[in-house]
Amino acid sequence: MKPKWNRLLAAVLCTCILLAPAGARAVEIDPEIQAQFDHLISVGAGDILDQFLGGLPEDVRRALIAAEEAKYAAPTVDTGAEADPASGSCGIGLGWELDGSGTLTITGTGEMFDFRETRPAPWYDSRDSITALVLEEGVTTIGNRAFADCVNLKELTLPQKLGTIGDEAFQNCTALEQVQLPGSLEAIGWGAFSGCSGLTWIQMPGTIQYLGGYAFADCVKLNTAAVPEGVTAIEMGTFQNCASLVDVQIPQNVTAIAGRAFSGCTQLRMVTLPEAVTEIGAQAFAGCTGLKTADLSINLETIGAEAFADCTSLSAFAIPGSVRSIGEGALRNCAALENLVLPEGLTEIGNYLFQGCTALRAVIIPGTVERIGRYAFSYCKKLDSVSIPASVTQIDAEAFSYAGMWSVTFLGDAPQIAENAFRGAQTQAFYPASAQGWNRKTAVSYGGELTWEAA
Repeated sequence: MKPKWNRLLAAVLCTCILLAPAGARAVEIDPEIQAQFDHLISVGAGDILDQFLGGLPEDVRRALIAAEEAKYAAPTVDTGAEADPASGSCGIGLGWELDGSGTLTITGTGEMFDFRETRPAPWYDSRDSITALVLEEGVTTIGNRAFADCVNLKELTLPQKLGTIGDEAFQNCTALEQVQLPGSLEAIGWGAFSGCSGLTWIQMPGTIQYLGGYAFADCVKLNTAAVPEGVTAIEMGTFQNCASLVDVQIPQNVTAIAGRAFSGCTQLRMVTLPEAVTEIGAQAFAGCTGLKTADLSINLETIGAEAFADCTSLSAFAIPGSVRSIGEGALRNCAALENLVLPEGLTEIGNYLFQGCTALRAVIIPGTVERIGRYAFSYCKKLDSVSIPASVTQIDAEAFSYAGMWSVTFLGDAPQIAENAFRGAQTQAFYPASAQGWNRKTAVSYGGELTWEAA
């Protein structure tokens, strides 16, 4: 059966199933009607099948659909003496067989059914005995969760015209070590190889256009990855917790790095983002404790919350002038960061932005910043001095708590300062003699020990 008919038939049957109410009673079907139905299924006559079913009584239609669906349902576990089935159907036009050596073979032509936890693949109960998988030529898709939890699967043979690997298709296949994907592949679904803790190497062809979120999450032995050229976004959690990943190549067409895309990649040493990237999502590189250099895109506009939090080795880092938004805690606990220039156009220094940056000595705050958030510079113990531009109108609680700066210079009128903004700080504070708002009520210690002087 041609693949396009497979998709059409699946859509027709799914539509009819949704329209058919549950709890149908047993119905005797005219043999001629059954024969016509079987013929339309076998030849892939999707439109004609739809019309044929629409002209039948509702109870007959329900019975035909239920019987056809039952052919492809996962087998139930029999508590009697019968052995689990070792063969059956797994798609319209596809069959499967599990032999005594542990090789699971998928044969036929067309697309595999999608499966889920509540309705797993028909070989799921025998998953621990599967050591090798062979998908013969003609199989065009791998369904969702098709081979999930096959913990002893080691050998993988895929057809040359495979187009899609579904969501969680190989999730938790912990014995897989190396995978070479065929050159026809266009999409890898969400979590497709997540939890494959033994996977050290995977070759992805340039034909891939979509790489789903969490596709390789928790592949703790994966040490290198080259994202295909056709991919335009690194989705959420794609390489999360790939603790052995030391090198990743990001293609020029990528425009966004989504949240947690590389979080927990503790061995990643360097990352270079192509010029097309305009956004880095929340926690995208959080916890990359080995990351020393991050070369950001010159067109970057947004850095998400905690994007580089806990990157304790990060020292070579510059924020491009194109950035207009930096999320809360984006550089929190970057203990090796020493100097940073914030770009013009930035309107606030968010909460926790530099908290715990214990090596930070100098930060240049642009004249466009209006607010310095809570704990923004707290525990920056090596901070030498800070100049607060005249544009700043608000400094929030604990903004400079326990910071080690020896001086802070205000360049404009007195901003609104939280009463504990300088808790634990001992520093000289300067303000312009001609500026407004500075007096005995505003030139106070704000929770620390500030010595004020008009400049």
